[in-house]
Amino acid sequence: MDPAAQPTAPSSLSADERSADSGPLAQAVQCGPWALAFPFSWARSIVEEFELSEVPHAPPWLLGAANVDGKVVPVLDLALYLDPAAQAVPGAARLLLVGGEGEDAAGIVFSGLPAMARPQADLPAPATPPALAEFITGAASDGGSRRWALVDAPALLEALSAELALA
Repeated sequence: MDPAAQPTAPSSLSADERSADSGPLAQAVQCGPWALAFPFSWARSIVEEFELSEVPHAPPWLLGAANVDGKVVPVLDLALYLDPAAQAVPGAARLLLVGGEGEDAAGIVFSGLPAMARPQADLPAPATPPALAEFITGAASDGGSRRWALVDAPALLEALSAELALA
């Protein structure tokens, strides 16, 4: 494995702390203009440096595949999927949120620093594109004024996989 592709845990909290009285935590990341949160039950690690291998004839939002911790995972750019006209910022640092297990593992690129967020039942989710709306299960807050749309990652990845199968 490439030593630069060393994953880091999305949180230093124990499983007991993650599921404390106030509910499970989520990993909040910025995907293009959208603030998205992925439950720790799905989010496994954050990779700071990764090398992509191209996937021939893939749609632009499937950036390629990366070797993460000895496993090859598809790398998705949700910003490009949700807005095909979006332009990648040259030289912008991108991180990889890796989630799922086994054949259901995938990586989602994001920019900026990740944050820990807690799902909030009484908080409305921020606006998201129509293509993502059916996968939003609620909202999460980072404890400040920032809201994140809580994503049902397994359902989203299943839908993206089905879309790839039709291509």
